[in-house]
Parts: sequence; C-alpha cells; structure tokens
Amino acid sequence: MLRPPVSFQARAMCIGLCCAALVCMAPPGPKGVLPFLASPAGLGVAALALMALGTSIEDLGRIRRIRVGVGLCIAAAALLAAGALWGAALPALKPSLAWFAWLLYGAGAIGVALALRRDISVFRDPRHGQSVRLESISADAVRLTANGAPVTIPAAQIRSVSLGASLEGRGVFVLVGSRDKVIGDARALPWVAAHRDGDTFVLTEHQAALDAEVLAVRLHEAASASGGDYR
Repeated sequence: MLRPPVSFQARAMCIGLCCAALVCMAPPGPKGVLPFLASPAGLGVAALALMALGTSIEDLGRIRRIRVGVGLCIAAAALLAAGALWGAALPALKPSLAWFAWLLYGAGAIGVALALRRDISVFRDPRHGQSVRLESISADAVRLTANGAPVTIPAAQIRSVSLGASLEGRGVFVLVGSRDKVIGDARALPWVAAHRDGDTFVLTEHQAALDAEVLAVRLHEAASASGGDYR
C-alpha cells in the first residue's frame, strides 16, 4: 500500500492548525474542559480523534475495515467544516484575531482537502493511488496494471500463493516460475524474494481491492485450473 499523499503526521499537523483557529473562534466565557469541548474547538478535537482512529483501522487491513477507516477520516473532515461554520456564526471576532484565525484555518484546510480527496477516491476504490493494481484473475492469466502499463502473468506460471503481511499491509505472496514469462514490464512488480523455483512478488489488499484470504483462493483456483505446476 502506498502511503497517502498526506501522511498521518501531516494530517495531524493540518488538523492541529484548524483546531488552533477554532480555539480562537471560541466565545468568551467560563474556562475549563467542558466549555472548551462545547465550542468550535471541540469539533476540532473530535476530528483529530476520528482521523487517528480511522487511520489505525485502515492499517489493520481487510477491505471492509479499510473503507470504515477511510470513512472515519472523511467524517473528520466534515467535523472540521462544521466547526468553521459554527465559528463563523458566532459574534464577530476582533479584526486582528479574525484575520489570524482564518489564516490558520485556511493553511490547515489545504492539507485536509488534499487528504479528503484521496480518502473519497479510496473509499470508492481501494486501489486508488497504487502503483500496482489488480485488474482480473482467470484460468488464463492474472492481469495487472503497473505504473499505468498492463502486465500479464500467465496463470500456469504461478507456483504457489501464501498469505502474508509487509510494511505495505496484508496481502498475498505469489511465487512465479519465471519472470521471463511475464508479459509487460516485470520489473515494475514488487518482487520481494528470489528462489530456485522462481521469484516472489507481493500483492496487497489495497492493490487488489480484495481481502487477502479471498485473493489467495482466487489465485489458487486460477493456477490450478490452468494446468500448470501449482503446489
């Protein structure tokens, strides 16, 4: 899984800037935790918590969890927008403070908007932004797109598949009998190991838009049906 265009740390910083702006918009009154949370700044804190929770859930893997995690990040952006509307509806701030608050909010909102665009696309299709994307699996071949170009692996060349996990997330390790039999730019695939019986690349859940277990079964069935030397 490619890291999102806006990393966790950058997201937190952008939301933090928005939170600082929302704090400036809080009306004067009693000080304390509850009054703070019952102000526009409270929505900013909730947004930060939702983003952290959503990112953690997405990294757990499985397509349903990925979409739930991304959905929470989308909800976090909605909370920040609601906080800005709430702050704008409150009694006008002093011009100098208002200028500073909206400058902070605008700076943070740029990063939040970039992340939101990515999150909406990933919610629709988990393969969004991946350099390698699974297109189809059949008894004839496994068809991928790598760096925008088609790459085809004859199903008969698949020697074994196994569940695994890497720094990019949960996925399947696929042992291919010969790289030379791969149609297209084989170098673009994420090869992770070389063996006497062939070479192994990893296909993650984000790249396949499938749970790792489902992906492994479908690859196994395709390789078995191809009549190749599958073990």
